[in-house]
Amino acid sequence: MSLAIAVGVLAGDRPDPGAVTYHRKQFRLVNRLLAANDLPPHVEPETLPDFPYRGQLISFPYAWTPYLYRAVAFARHAPDQFCPAREGENPAKNKWVDRELYTFAESHLICHSDTQGYFVPIDFPFPLADNRKGGLVGRVLGSSQQALAELVRTAPLLGIPLEGRELSDEAARVIAKEPDEAHLYWIERKVWLSMFEAFRLSVEHGCAVVYG
Repeated sequence: MSLAIAVGVLAGDRPDPGAVTYHRKQFRLVNRLLAANDLPPHVEPETLPDFPYRGQLISFPYAWTPYLYRAVAFARHAPDQFCPAREGENPAKNKWVDRELYTFAESHLICHSDTQGYFVPIDFPFPLADNRKGGLVGRVLGSSQQALAELVRTAPLLGIPLEGRELSDEAARVIAKEPDEAHLYWIERKVWLSMFEAFRLSVEHGCAVVYG
């Protein structure tokens, strides 16, 4: 099983009518949750210009995501202690990930469902939970701006060079073409690039990031 990340789900030359109906319903639930938290609504664009996606992967195994989230948790709370996961270690069970989930509950990446759900390009400080019956799929709404900021903060731990908050085309190409196991953090870097590209495009073009 793999996690697919999409940007611009209502745009495109031939969007699937069933998918469009589904996403429009979810965006109504997104806006209900935003309104309940005194935030402006999200208007998902139905047309978008062509934009470059520099990531190699648009989906990856579910088992890869916890490796990046472990790095995010260290970047948030103990960057000087970050090191590769030990052989046999479950990265989802790391103490910093656990504290982020159950004590701090502030990370938009870690606290979001890692299999489905939405992030919108509206900047709010904490992830929003929707626990109502018939609520938003994934139950948590994230902010693309905050998710992007977490990725920027994590980049140095993974040896990813940024120019301010920007990733150069050359640096993106290096990560995208990196062979498996060629880097100590090869899994984290590949997931990082896929997510960075999605959230970058989300913020630049005003469209949601959708996990599915």
